[in-house]
Amino acid sequence: MQILKFTRNFFIILSIYLTVDVIFFYLLPNDLKTNLYNNRAHRIKSFYYHHDLRPMASFYDQWGYEKYKIFTNNLGFKDKSNREIEFKKKNILFIGDSFTEGVGIKYEDTFVGIIDDKLKSIKNDVEVLNAGVQSYSTSIYLSKIHYLLNIKKLPITDVVIVVSGGDIFDDAFKYMEVDEDYILNHVDHKNKTMIKLINFIKSNTLIYQIISRITPPKVIPSLVMSLFEKQDEVKNYEMREKELKKISNEEILKMNFLNHKDYSYLYSIKEFDDWGKKSIDYSIENLKKIAEMTNKNNISLNILYIYEPIIILKKPNKQLFSYLIESFKSLEKYNVNFFEISDFYKKYENKFDAYKGLFFINDIHLNKQGNNQVANEIIQKIKF
Repeated sequence: MQILKFTRNFFIILSIYLTVDVIFFYLLPNDLKTNLYNNRAHRIKSFYYHHDLRPMASFYDQWGYEKYKIFTNNLGFKDKSNREIEFKKKNILFIGDSFTEGVGIKYEDTFVGIIDDKLKSIKNDVEVLNAGVQSYSTSIYLSKIHYLLNIKKLPITDVVIVVSGGDIFDDAFKYMEVDEDYILNHVDHKNKTMIKLINFIKSNTLIYQIISRITPPKVIPSLVMSLFEKQDEVKNYEMREKELKKISNEEILKMNFLNHKDYSYLYSIKEFDDWGKKSIDYSIENLKKIAEMTNKNNISLNILYIYEPIIILKKPNKQLFSYLIESFKSLEKYNVNFFEISDFYKKYENKFDAYKGLFFINDIHLNKQGNNQVANEIIQKIKF
């Protein structure tokens, strides 16, 4: 009886607290909430394809050198503002992982945002949408594109899938299969009600913002120190970038990402034989199913393979890399346009200058200049 009474009282108190918390958080000014939000609050669960961004969100995120403000539109896509999408005659959907989302920079400086601006400067009947999110892979592309086209019924006319080398690893080790209903299987929560509850608490309570900021415990010291630091943020970002770009070639070659297992299938015959070839074939099958879907809906499909820093700094095994690229090219018989996005770094005299000029130092993601160069190459290759 005592245990039952305690349990009942606990849940009553918890319910009252959460109700008060939700009401209090709702009443806070939007600008204050934007500053309070932990960026994890807006990376929500998806029943269909594992994870997504929360619609109509605004919050600050930090990656690379800058703290920047993220907006999402009513579809949950990264955008220049919180806005309701008005579809046009031509609606171009980009989808990819963190490269396409554009981590580390605001929407206007991502390659999707730059393409968006350039196309709209010459056409008034085009809408550009960015459905890319960190840690996506071809399994999620298949599930999410089905959801957007066949469940949400979005009037998409063009799809651009931006694949990176890490997608192959994620397809092999992070996610499971996509079932006959195009729902991605994974080890996280699969109950719709539980997913909605988790997403609601993440996005609408102050307690989540507090707990998520102080966990894991190792972040607490840096969080406390940041409260006492006064700095000119813009100037410090520029200074930090200049300092980091003084890195030596030897230091670049010692960076951790150059030895990540994510890319080992392109360098090790053993890794390729153990899982790489099988995963490439699986990823290509996912893309083939997307091609069948887009063909059925009379949608133009472009698939891009973007060269990452590891490919630029450390040449892969020629035979293994050739298998990957030829596998992508095999999709062309399914009415797919395939392009390697690799010209953007070739204007540099050497691979080290290319890395320092186009990517965040100590990271694999494109900086503003890199996004601009990639945008120019995509516009040159795809006839929108």
